[in-house]
Amino acid sequence: MQRLRTQVALVFLVALLPRVIGLADFLTADEVHHWITRTERFSAAISVGRWADTILTGHPGVTLMWLASLGLHLERTALAWGWIVAPDRLGHLAWLRSGPVVAHAVLISVGFLLLQRLMPRHALLAALFWALSPFLIAQGRLIHLDALLTDFSTLSLLSMMLACRQPHQRHWLPLSAIFCGLALLTKGPALIMLPSIGLSMALLARPLPPTWTWRSGMIWAWRSIMWAIPRYLIWLGLALLVVWALWPALWVVPDQALGRYFNEIIGNGGRPNGDGQFFLGRSDADPGLRFYPLVAAYRSTPVELLGLLLIPFILWRERGNLAWRTGLVLGGFVLCWFLIMTSGPKKFDRYVLPAWPVLLILAAWGLNHAIAWARQWHVALGWLTPAVLAIQAATLVSYHPYYLSYYNPLLGGGRVAQDIFLIGWGEGMDRVGAWLSAQSDIHDGQVLSALPQTLQPFLPVPVQAVEALERANANYAVVYRESIQRGANPAVYAQIQATHPLTTITIHGIDYAWIYQLPKAYTTPRPAQFGPSLHLRGYSLSHAAQQLLVTPSWDVVGPTDSDLLLFLHLYDQTGMRVAGVDVAPGGALFPQTSTWRVGQQIAVPIPLALPADLPAGTYTLTMGLYDPRSGTRLPLSVGEAANPALAGADALWVGEIELRNES
Repeated sequence: MQRLRTQVALVFLVALLPRVIGLADFLTADEVHHWITRTERFSAAISVGRWADTILTGHPGVTLMWLASLGLHLERTALAWGWIVAPDRLGHLAWLRSGPVVAHAVLISVGFLLLQRLMPRHALLAALFWALSPFLIAQGRLIHLDALLTDFSTLSLLSMMLACRQPHQRHWLPLSAIFCGLALLTKGPALIMLPSIGLSMALLARPLPPTWTWRSGMIWAWRSIMWAIPRYLIWLGLALLVVWALWPALWVVPDQALGRYFNEIIGNGGRPNGDGQFFLGRSDADPGLRFYPLVAAYRSTPVELLGLLLIPFILWRERGNLAWRTGLVLGGFVLCWFLIMTSGPKKFDRYVLPAWPVLLILAAWGLNHAIAWARQWHVALGWLTPAVLAIQAATLVSYHPYYLSYYNPLLGGGRVAQDIFLIGWGEGMDRVGAWLSAQSDIHDGQVLSALPQTLQPFLPVPVQAVEALERANANYAVVYRESIQRGANPAVYAQIQATHPLTTITIHGIDYAWIYQLPKAYTTPRPAQFGPSLHLRGYSLSHAAQQLLVTPSWDVVGPTDSDLLLFLHLYDQTGMRVAGVDVAPGGALFPQTSTWRVGQQIAVPIPLALPADLPAGTYTLTMGLYDPRSGTRLPLSVGEAANPALAGADALWVGEIELRNES
C-alpha cells in the first residue's frame, strides 16, 4: 500500500509540475476572446442564481468554467485577504488556469489507479507517459476544452473496462457514467463515447469461445449484447443525470441549453473552419484523410512512437486472450475517434486529443513488452525503463513553456512541421512583445498584428489588427505564421512585407512571427537607391525661421559597413550653392549607419540653415550620401540624378524649392 501511495504521489507531481509552472506565459486566441470572459460570466451567474445565464456556448464548456471559476474564486479570496496585489491580465489568466491544471493532475492520478487494476504491469509507465506527453501538457496548461475532454473520456473508458472485467464490483459502472457525463458537459464530441462504450461493453462482456465457429461466434455475440444492453442503459441514464445535475441551465431552460449544444455540433463542427485551414504547404478547407495520421506521428515523441509500432506484434502474440481483447478495445477506441474526426471538414490537431492517453497506454504496453524481451537476453537491463522516462522528461525541460511547438524530432521537428500544419495560437507573442518593447522608438506609434489581443499584454503601446494598416498611426507590424498559412488579408500582408523583416521570432525551429517596421510618413515621393543598402522612399519639407527642415524617409534594404554622412545642398538659379549641411542621416537618434538594421525605417528631420540675406526665389535641393573616410559618394542607381556639373556625381535631384520672404 505504501508503494502504491508513493507511485500515486509521483504521478501527481510529474503531471502537475510541467503544467503549473509559469502559467502567466502567453495567451491563446481562444482564451483571450472566449474563455476568460465566459468564466467570469459563468461565475457571476452561479453566484446570484441566474441559472439560464450559464448557457454561454454550445460546446458547452461547463466543466471548464466550473474549474476556471475555482481559480477565479481563489484569486478573489487572495485579494480580499491582502495576500496578493491586483494581478495584471496575465496574472489573472494564471489564476483561472490553475483550476483546470490541478484537475488534470488529479485526473491523471485517478487514471493511474484505474490502470493499476486493469493492467498493473504497465500502469506506472502508461500513467507517466500520460503525465509527460508534450501534446497533452500543451493543451492542459490552457483554459480550453480538449484536455479536459481527454481526461474524462479516458477515465470513462477505463472504468467501463473494469466494470466488465470485475462485474461483481458494482461501483465501476457508475464511475464510468460519471466521467462520461463530465465529458458530455465539456464538449460535444464526447457523444462519440456513447457508441464506443456500448461496443466495448459487448466485446468485453464474455470470454471468447475456445473454438471459434460461425455458430459459437453468433452465440457469443448474442449473449454479449444481451449482457451489455441493460448495463449500458443504466450507464447512459447515470451519465445524463450527471449532465443535468451540473449544468444549471438544464434545470430552467432545457430546450435552450440542448438547442445550443446540438447547434454547436452541427453548425460549427460540421463546416470547414471559418478562418481557413492549412495542410501540406497550402491553404486547404478540408485537409482530408492524411491529416490525423500525420498529427499522430508528429505529435508523438520518439519513445511513444516506438511503443506504438510494437503493438501489432504484441496483439498477434496475445491473440485470443484477455490482453488481446483489452488491446482491441483500446485500439478500437482510438480508431473510432480518428475516423469520426476525419469524417468532418473542420480539423485541428487537438480534436484527436481524447484518443491520446489511450495511444500512450498502448505505447507503454508495447515498450514494456520490448523491455521484457530484451531482459530475457541481457539480465542487466533494468535501466531501460528509467532511461525511457528520462528521455521523455528531458524533452519537456527543453520545450517549457512552448509545448505547443513540440513536433517529433525524428520527423524533422518544428522545422519541417511548420510547412505541414497550421501553427500559431498566440504562442510566441510574448517574445514578440519583449523584442518590440526593447526598441528605442516603440512609443513612436502603434503596433499592428494578427491576434492583437494575444500581443497587447506584452506591449506598452496600443495594438491593432493588421486590417487597420491604412488608418492607424502604426510604427511596427507583426506578421504571424498562422495568418500567412491561412491566406488571410493577402493585400495587407503584401504591403507590409514589401520591405525586409527586422527580426524573426523562432521557437524550436518554427518561425512564428516576422516583425516589420512600417514606412515612415513623407509628403513628396522621391524613390531613389543609394548603393546596395539604402532606399529613399520620399521626403517631407518645411520652412521656418531661416531654415529648411528636410525629413527623408529611409528604408534600409541591406547592411551598411561604414558610418555614412548625408549632404543636403541648396543651389540658386545661377548654380551657386547658397546653403548646405553634412550630417549623419539618422541625426542624434540613429547616428551610426553601420548599426542600422536591414528592414529598419528611419525618418529624422535634418535642419538646413539658410543665410539671413537669402532672397526669395526658386532653388534646387540635392541630396547624397558619402563615406567621410574616403570622401567617396554612394552610387545613385535609382532616382533622378542632379546635374553633375552643378552637384557632382551621384547626387539626387530632390526638387525645386520656392522660398518666400517672411513678413
